Amino acid sequence: MAASLLSRNAAMAITATITAGGGMSALLNSHDSGWNSRWSTSTSRTTSCEASSRQQQEQGATATGADGKAGTAAKTNVKFSDNPFLMQPRETVLRKRMTSIGRFSLKSESAENLSIPTFFMALSGEKKEPTPSSALMSNTRNIFTVSDFESLWMERGMPSRHPRFHSTVSQHDDRYFEETHHVHPGEEDEDEPSLRIKAELDRHVSETMHFTVYRDDLRNRIEHMLTSPIEVSDKLWEVKISSGTLGSSGAISQVKTDMILEKMKANAASLKQSPIEEPSKQHAPVVRRRATLGRIWNDVAREAQQSPKESVLLFRSHHALADGASTIAALSDLCDEAEEIRANIEMELKRWKRGGKSKKSAIRRILARLIRYLKLCLWFTFGSVGAFAYQGYLQLTTLRNPFDAVKEYATKQGVLECGRSISWCDAAPLEEAKMITQIIGKAKGVNITVNDLFVSCVTAAIVRQLIEHEEFMAPMAPHNRKLIPNHVNVVVPVHLRGGVVLPEESVGNKIGAFVSRCPGEMRHDAVGGGTSACPTERLVRVSKSLSLSKKSPAALLSHYTAKFCSDYLPETWTQSLFKRANANACVAVSNNRGYHKKLHLNGMAVQSVGGFLPLPPGIPVGVVVQSYAGTMSLSLTAEKWAVPDADKFLRWVLDEYQRLREEVVQLEKIKRHVE
Repeated sequence: MAASLLSRNAAMAITATITAGGGMSALLNSHDSGWNSRWSTSTSRTTSCEASSRQQQEQGATATGADGKAGTAAKTNVKFSDNPFLMQPRETVLRKRMTSIGRFSLKSESAENLSIPTFFMALSGEKKEPTPSSALMSNTRNIFTVSDFESLWMERGMPSRHPRFHSTVSQHDDRYFEETHHVHPGEEDEDEPSLRIKAELDRHVSETMHFTVYRDDLRNRIEHMLTSPIEVSDKLWEVKISSGTLGSSGAISQVKTDMILEKMKANAASLKQSPIEEPSKQHAPVVRRRATLGRIWNDVAREAQQSPKESVLLFRSHHALADGASTIAALSDLCDEAEEIRANIEMELKRWKRGGKSKKSAIRRILARLIRYLKLCLWFTFGSVGAFAYQGYLQLTTLRNPFDAVKEYATKQGVLECGRSISWCDAAPLEEAKMITQIIGKAKGVNITVNDLFVSCVTAAIVRQLIEHEEFMAPMAPHNRKLIPNHVNVVVPVHLRGGVVLPEESVGNKIGAFVSRCPGEMRHDAVGGGTSACPTERLVRVSKSLSLSKKSPAALLSHYTAKFCSDYLPETWTQSLFKRANANACVAVSNNRGYHKKLHLNGMAVQSVGGFLPLPPGIPVGVVVQSYAGTMSLSLTAEKWAVPDADKFLRWVLDEYQRLREEVVQLEKIKRHVE
């Protein structure tokens, strides 16, 4: 009897030790060397009494690596239950150092200028395979639901492929991310325990009512997402899903909606067959009833199910998680074409690596490599000097932002509007935009890109916006200062990896930026004989200015300067430098290259994608130029006092594009006439 009691007490003691974190911690620590060197756990062997007394406290310890620096940490959280069979799995919180650019976004943002990129994806069509939960409802075949998103997220292995999506910023030290993992013991006694990320998607994904007022409801929600803060210690991203009638939200343009409806009608007409009808009664519609399986109104439900629908996925994430281009690229892993995209990236990498290989001898290859490295060092050294000198020149020659006078006047009159002006549109076919750049570039002897084309159109719209402000302010209050300058500065963000996430990498912040001077007011054409600005001359000057900055290491320098500010400077200094680094730029223009064909989420086609730039401090206008499935699209984010009517601003951008298109037509006519 005593032996039995002793063995029972020993078993209870062992159980209490393991439950409190002792036994499993020993297993974890014994195999810690096999984990990523940037991760570690730190737990201690405690009794059940000690564990229960610490249950209300935060447990964590800083792990010291081999180099002696405090790098990562973990804390253990044990949940108890009176019933041992209902005991929840043991959890461990791992801590990982945040990237310098991610922390820079936390330090440099302000209450008025949050660093939260936002974008939407609009889907239509029918799902390929219904999820287990949506299969129970017959009316979800042509809409995308929360359960569909969660199922795709887990099936595609997103927690292991991009674990940062399940991280939060540490409440105690904002230099670190924290991830909660379930600790799963090995099947056998000798097996080491494994960690699995605790994917709590219910905190990130939610369903909301669909939009009722065309474009306005979606516009208001985007504005709210851009201007409302995210509690980064709770989550770093969120997505809101809604479904309704096709084209009701405005996320899919009316032109695309009409094309989708015409395609659906054509498919229905091709599939329509009436083998049981008599020739004399072909004019009478016949309603066939399929097996109803006990549901009397199954045909009516099927008709409702087949009516065209759309689903809008509205994302937002904090810049501490990743930059906007990396986030969109990472979310492409949810698509049905994910394997194809990764295969294309790997093929391009292999092609790039093979490009440097040749059949030269080993000595010649070594010499060629040394020469290439020498050229790179010279380019970075002298290019850095030139980039800093050019930045200083822009700072000295642009002492004031042209929109500052507009803000001061609105503040003085008491009509300063807060919030964001939001708009988006499909601009042009990608092939047409490329044709315009090629024809004008060949005629002027300049290498013009599609991004140069739309930056030129945006600067023309900036000038027209300033002209409108000047005309409004002139009769209201006399002012001696001219609003419209001869030059405007433009900030161009640059993704250092070309907007892609490599197959073995996770999301991150790999961005830089440069400032370039572009023409402002132009009251003469190229030969000086006209009275209005020549769009071709503006485009050529914009292209030359951007080309100088693209060829310099300015984007790399801005990236490493931001890292330095994040690691070594106080938060107030970082915010001040970040605001002054834009050289009083009027606008930021970001270029995002999407996939060349339509992507699909579980069979549903992604009809359109629109990204919205979070405004950096001091810059009142932000434009995203994006290509997807052969279509160029534009999206605008601006201060309401700077751009009161966002739709009108984008119309000005498209007007300038149309003028360039007309000039290309004239150039082609002249070319054919000469030939």
